[in-house]
Amino acid sequence: QALLQIASLRRDARQMTEEKLSNAHQTSTLVDAAIQKLDADLEKFEALLKTTGQYETVVATGGAQPNDLAAIQVTLNSPDWILAKVISHDVRTGMYNLSDEDIESKKTFTLPEAQVVILGGVDRLSRGDIIYAVYPDTTSFYQATVVQGPKKVPGKADQDPYVLVHFKDDGDENGITHDKAVL
Repeated sequence: QALLQIASLRRDARQMTEEKLSNAHQTSTLVDAAIQKLDADLEKFEALLKTTGQYETVVATGGAQPNDLAAIQVTLNSPDWILAKVISHDVRTGMYNLSDEDIESKKTFTLPEAQVVILGGVDRLSRGDIIYAVYPDTTSFYQATVVQGPKKVPGKADQDPYVLVHFKDDGDENGITHDKAVL
């Protein structure tokens, strides 16, 4: 009787061990997938920064300055990025304090460098480049293709240049995609 009980307990223990190993494997697979997605997102934004010359600037200065504009990923691994303004950056910890640029929002965020991309440098973009840009009258980023390289506003030499883009999936009711200017 005692041997049967020990055998039963051993079987139960083995089954629980196998279940725990299975759960650990599933968790590891999910974590690996999340890390791969984050790495892919980082590669995209690093490439974007390199094409605009901002990657070298950020690396050289150690981060952004207050009032610099940034694209931020509020939720890790989300495909959504919004426009924010840098309040402060702690080079030691790599953490940013930022405020949402949406006029109706009073939200502030504390995010790691991996979820913050400092903006600027449209002067290095050229026709055909695929970029993420703020859609007019919003604070959200969408994929776009540069259709006209950087131009300055006539008579405003001190103003930043702009580019004309076509936003992905932005056709009107006739399927025509109109040029939109972005800074």
